[in-house]
Amino acid sequence: MTTHMSQEENRRLHRRGFRLTSRVFWDMAIYMVGLGLIMGLIFPPFVVLLGVPETFAYRTIFRFACLMAGFMVGAMNYALVKGVVGGRMEVLGGHLLSATTSITSATKTGDWSEAVFERIDVDSNDQIGEAGRAFNSLLGAVEGRKDLEERLRYQAFHDMLTGLPNRAFFMDKLSEAEALRKENGTTSAVLFLDVDNLKGVNDNLGHEGGDTLIKLLTERMTRSVRDTDTVARLSGDEFAILLIGPGSEHQAERVAHRIINSLRAPTQIGEHLVRTGFSIGLATSTTCAASGIGMLRAADMAMYAAKSGGKGRLEVFQPSHHTAHVERDAVRAELSGALDAEQLELHYQPIFDVSTKQTVGFEALLRWRHPERGLISPLEFIPLAEETGLIVPIGRWVLQEATRQAAEWQNRSPLGRLRMSVNVSVRQFQHPDLVGDVADALQRSGLKPSLLTLEITESLFAQDIEETTRKIELLKKLGCRLALDDFGTGYSSLSYLRRFPIDTLKIDKSFIDGVTTSTEGHAVVAAITQLGQTLHLEVVAEGLETAEQVEALRALGCPLGQGYHFSRPLVAGDAVKMLLTGQRSTASMLVPA
Repeated sequence: MTTHMSQEENRRLHRRGFRLTSRVFWDMAIYMVGLGLIMGLIFPPFVVLLGVPETFAYRTIFRFACLMAGFMVGAMNYALVKGVVGGRMEVLGGHLLSATTSITSATKTGDWSEAVFERIDVDSNDQIGEAGRAFNSLLGAVEGRKDLEERLRYQAFHDMLTGLPNRAFFMDKLSEAEALRKENGTTSAVLFLDVDNLKGVNDNLGHEGGDTLIKLLTERMTRSVRDTDTVARLSGDEFAILLIGPGSEHQAERVAHRIINSLRAPTQIGEHLVRTGFSIGLATSTTCAASGIGMLRAADMAMYAAKSGGKGRLEVFQPSHHTAHVERDAVRAELSGALDAEQLELHYQPIFDVSTKQTVGFEALLRWRHPERGLISPLEFIPLAEETGLIVPIGRWVLQEATRQAAEWQNRSPLGRLRMSVNVSVRQFQHPDLVGDVADALQRSGLKPSLLTLEITESLFAQDIEETTRKIELLKKLGCRLALDDFGTGYSSLSYLRRFPIDTLKIDKSFIDGVTTSTEGHAVVAAITQLGQTLHLEVVAEGLETAEQVEALRALGCPLGQGYHFSRPLVAGDAVKMLLTGQRSTASMLVPA
């Protein structure tokens, strides 16, 4: 009962509130007309006081005229007030209704982008003017909320550094492209781009330099696409481009090549010239639909193939890329347990004196003997170890095993002291435990530090120079030797040879291949050999495969060499036999170093 009465009262109050303005004007009409009639009634006595004869002032026709005049004055006042006040109230009500509708809709949908508000022009200081100002103040707060919502929405779907759409935005567009393909067969294509050497730029020029590079790359990308194409930044060094419509598959290739060509010249960042590029993967809706693979994932696989094949190039997705990706994932998963399962082993490639053909040392090379797949090439699993960080514990084991084996061989070699060379990857070198791992391996094995050579690559010099210098100095204090592997293929600079205490230069196989077949190749090898002699550095030629190459190296004065002409990498037992008998084995190892 009480509830029923309460509801009825609310409805009554609601009706009363809804009719508030009409009741005010109705009351105003009664008051004004009534006032006019009263004025009509009191006007005859008033004119008598002014000297008008009573016989005239109280005539019926005169009194009726006064009443009509009073009524007309009241009615005209009512009409005037309603026209002025009512019009202003109608404007205020219309604005309130429009604002309420927009706010209610935006609150329900969460989308404030379509909410449009119109302010009231206030031209008075009365109550209606104050109401208008209050309404405008309310709109200011609501518009602030709208601006905030729009900024948050922009931030949710855009990258703050470049202003490009982000991954979330790109995935929405990709879903639309897939829907169009299913609906009417509209083709599309995706380019997946990964910046080459961004880490090196960050290390050398700082993250501000890296951010500047990203902005420059963004400008070149956006200049290479159509207005209808979507360019997005997916992560720190990864971008994607979506092209939709007829001919998009061929247009994507042209876009990729334009981007690659735009980066052939060095990029200016401050006072520095930076060489960089994109490894690009291309996937089309046609190929992906047939393979049952998402375009972005397929383009990512193709990009990985492009980067593995030499960087700075385009690779178009093929179903074989997916097969390789699945196999790579399987290898990555199994690699984490390979060390504990004792599936990793070292093979040793002899290093010979080119003139005497005598063994002066070995290079330890890592191998993975898989229980089902047999020997897996290091080219297949070393990059995965680098990606996952497993190269650090694996490299620690390699140091311990290589130094142990080298110490054991010292008493069995008729040639006396043999050196052991161990490769140290960039990621392993950067790990804070490297110097401690080397010191621990030397202490456990008892090997003299001067017999251990750590081989590093020139790409290391593109990293943190100060930290690299500090670690090299610590390693030299331990007494180890340092070799610069693959010399001439990376960031070669004479300043590095002057600044860092390098003991050995290793001439890359790509140069040795041309020492007997081209004038240029012969000149490069001769120059490196002469450089080593001038700087009092030991020089080792890698990849010697023919007697002609060995003779050419001997004539140039290169003292040391290694390669299949001398011996393939050997298991420890065969290496001992070779040391004791002098016979070289060529059948022990069929996987290249």
